[in-house]
Amino acid sequence: MSSEMKIDPFAALILVLSVIGIILIAALSFAGFYYPGYGNRYSCFDCEFWTPGDLAAQIIMIILLVIQIIIALNDLLPKKFIEMDLEIFGILLTSLTILLAIIGIVSFGISYEAYTWWPETGFYGGIIAGILNTLLFFLKYKNK
Repeated sequence: MSSEMKIDPFAALILVLSVIGIILIAALSFAGFYYPGYGNRYSCFDCEFWTPGDLAAQIIMIILLVIQIIIALNDLLPKKFIEMDLEIFGILLTSLTILLAIIGIVSFGISYEAYTWWPETGFYGGIIAGILNTLLFFLKYKNK
């Protein structure tokens, strides 16, 4: 009698996408704008031109993605440390991740509306991780 460990593919993908999202948000610019006479300027954790709204959104998105990693690990480890189904909670967290990415970019756009501005890799990393993880948590919920 062999006890095969069955890996949850949805949880594995959520884990990978969340890690990638965190790296992109934390390491790369969230948004940028063209500052006449000085060139392109960016919003990131160590950039000069962040706004309170987009900086808060970036920090909270990272926290939400870390919680999504914890949920994924709960389903991937042989013994769950949280003995309940967390798919609906995961869908809520991923929806908040998407909402915060939108709030952050809108905050940046409003602050720098006088300039030509655009989203950068950190924004796309956060919103894409949120969208894909929402889909994965939903599929995980439906396949129970």
